[in-house]
Amino acid sequence: MFKNKQKINEFIQITIGVIFVTLGFYFFFSPANLVTGGVSGLSIIFRQIFSASETGVSIFILVANLLLLLVGGLVLGKEYFLKTVYGTIMLPLLIYFYSLVIPSDFNLLSSVTDNTSRLIITTVSGAVLTGFGLGLVFKNNATTGGTDVLQKILNTKAKLPYSITIYLTDALVILAGLLIFKLEATFYAILALSIVGFVVDRVVLSGRTGYTVFIVTNDYQLLKDAIYAKVNRGVTKVQVVGGYNEVDRDMIICTISRNQLYNLKSVVAEIDPLAFTFITKTTESVGQGFN
Repeated sequence: MFKNKQKINEFIQITIGVIFVTLGFYFFFSPANLVTGGVSGLSIIFRQIFSASETGVSIFILVANLLLLLVGGLVLGKEYFLKTVYGTIMLPLLIYFYSLVIPSDFNLLSSVTDNTSRLIITTVSGAVLTGFGLGLVFKNNATTGGTDVLQKILNTKAKLPYSITIYLTDALVILAGLLIFKLEATFYAILALSIVGFVVDRVVLSGRTGYTVFIVTNDYQLLKDAIYAKVNRGVTKVQVVGGYNEVDRDMIICTISRNQLYNLKSVVAEIDPLAFTFITKTTESVGQGFN
């Protein structure tokens, strides 16, 4: 039962993620000719060279994605194929749907007359939508296909670091975009790609940030009870040995939110002023009390 609910939740999040990716591409990146890499970037170049319609763009993405998906299935196996197929097909189908129901002359930013302002709004809006969508997809162990397949093959078979494969494939597409659309559009495309990466990281690590406090104390029981009562947080007890005198002591580990940090430090100072305490910033905290 739990696994079924989890699978349904993953499916819903991947669907929402792909929708956001297509919104960012169709309404922002594509109209502004921002080639940010991947098959979607290649489709913008394809449209420019062959004067293709938005329907033609969706067909190009579908065909390219299916070909790459087939290669990925042959090289990387059935499991990778099954995990990738949904996002790979859904993305171009959504773009095709938009091309059918939205007028070809529709411009979301028609009221913005200044070209620089329009490019900035386009870059940021498209990047935030795309980054949020990709973050949801990646967080659920799926992809939208395309050049992700090539990156995975280069990483798995050629043993190249994954970061290098991303830079390599996207850089080639962006370079092609530079030759077609010149420097200004390429500059904003690179800026958009940077924002996308930042947003993806924030979504993938979407648990609440906080602090983890390590307290080496001689008054474990009193300190634990005070943390429960005054900070309303659980603790973990660890047995440690002092390196200088080889004496056994107790260490408390407690992860808290930012606004609880002052209260916890006050409790430690009150109960055991001699306790050795060190605090680290925690990138992600998940589970009861943090979700």
